[in-house]
Amino acid sequence: MKVSKIVLGALETNCYIVLDELSGLGAVIDPALYTTPLVEAIKASGMTKLQYIILTHGHSDHILGVYDLKKEYPDATVVIADEDEICLTSSSCSLAADLGIEQQPMHADKRVKDGDSFFFGGIEVRVVATPGHTPGSVCYLFDNIMFSGDTLFCRTCGRTDLFRGNLNDMRDSIKKLGMLSGDYIVYPGHGISTTLDAERKTNRFMRKIEWSLL
Repeated sequence: MKVSKIVLGALETNCYIVLDELSGLGAVIDPALYTTPLVEAIKASGMTKLQYIILTHGHSDHILGVYDLKKEYPDATVVIADEDEICLTSSSCSLAADLGIEQQPMHADKRVKDGDSFFFGGIEVRVVATPGHTPGSVCYLFDNIMFSGDTLFCRTCGRTDLFRGNLNDMRDSIKKLGMLSGDYIVYPGHGISTTLDAERKTNRFMRKIEWSLL
């Protein structure tokens, strides 16, 4: 599997382009905007078909490119968690209205919840619900790779002071990720990549948890 990153928008959102090299299928994760660089990056990835448009949560800086990307690739399946699908239809929930940004309403093709899985080519993608930043924030596990959205960042976690955020939920979600078996390469919604093992040791939220006592 091959992962490439393009940074989009004023909030510098990480949009990921994922290629299953065996099948030639592709996925785009969190298209913040529909831009020429994004289109060029998709074409340059080598994918033969865009299978999925996958959303880690519903904030506008992660979804504003979905509508036009779906128009360009109508066979692609748009995936979002149940609790955040409302963000695709409501600019108030997505916070686009607060920013004065126009948002085209649409619906997801596939809504997911904790414990769900689906196949991306020959890869099983597992869904881990991680509410806190939003009620429908989720992380997606592609083998040993985690796309963590705005839940887990390098050395920190997502903010919870925005509309629909919840600090207690975020604490539980960070603990839940730390308790996953094994290590993962972590690709967050903003900033640099990291690993789950590194975060267990150095993240200012994760390191407060006494893992040996769990």
